[in-house]
Amino acid sequence: MDPTPAPVPVLAPAAAELPQAVLDAAADALEVFRHYDTGRHALTLSGSMSKGTSDALSDVDFRFYSDKPRPVPGPGWEPAWQALRRRWDERGVVLDEPWFRTVAEVDASVDSWLAGDGVPDELIWTIWGYHPLADLARQIAVYDEDDLVGRWRARLEPYPDSVRVATLRRHLPPLLYWRGDYHYRNKTRRGDLVFLAGLTTKLVHHVVQAWAALNRAHYPGDGNNLRLVSTFSAVPARAEERITRILYPTDAADTIGQRERLIALIDETMALVRAQFPGQEWGYDH
Repeated sequence: MDPTPAPVPVLAPAAAELPQAVLDAAADALEVFRHYDTGRHALTLSGSMSKGTSDALSDVDFRFYSDKPRPVPGPGWEPAWQALRRRWDERGVVLDEPWFRTVAEVDASVDSWLAGDGVPDELIWTIWGYHPLADLARQIAVYDEDDLVGRWRARLEPYPDSVRVATLRRHLPPLLYWRGDYHYRNKTRRGDLVFLAGLTTKLVHHVVQAWAALNRAHYPGDGNNLRLVSTFSAVPARAEERITRILYPTDAADTIGQRERLIALIDETMALVRAQFPGQEWGYDH
């Protein structure tokens, strides 16, 4: 007697507007991931496609959540997944390596963040950090019959105050420290370009993270930050233009102006913070 066929998965409502190629790739991926005993599970789309910032160069980022952890790579789903990637690559659709998380792991992470214990720049993939809440907040559920993603996202809206404060407490102290640090001042005068290039990008990242928290927006990861900034109301004037000017000094001699412009942006950011959190201390304050 033939085995009972697997039930046809039902698309989540949020997936209705996705390109057909993405939906077809998701159906193929789900079949592969179901090679092992998953329990409850969900397949989501993340990355630039879920943020609405994708272009012709973007890949497809899937996330897979399940009650039971995936087995170690072996003769089961891994070869099938790599074969699937090759097939879709031939069709011009690049599938990134999927992220696997258990339901228990995500529950514990969300619990920790909402308690104010999260680490806002946990390094998972990008050089700046891509913490779990930002990923969850922007994902599109493709297959989620148990409403796992819906349950998690319901806990993140409205933007939690505990996450807001934890994010500011992580990203403001470095800004306040380096604002007055004599090493930074002296290396600027020397024109130490390698040091300044690294520190400047790091401080700009802290600024953008602080703006995101002030505007109750989940930081999107490494891509299209200035597009996100353009949607904020609580930011210094000409924020995008000034960030661009800071990151791209005209020449080596302009690094002194680069530091001065960045300090001005830090000061204006702190003024916005103090207006929203009067009397609050943030460490290394002046």
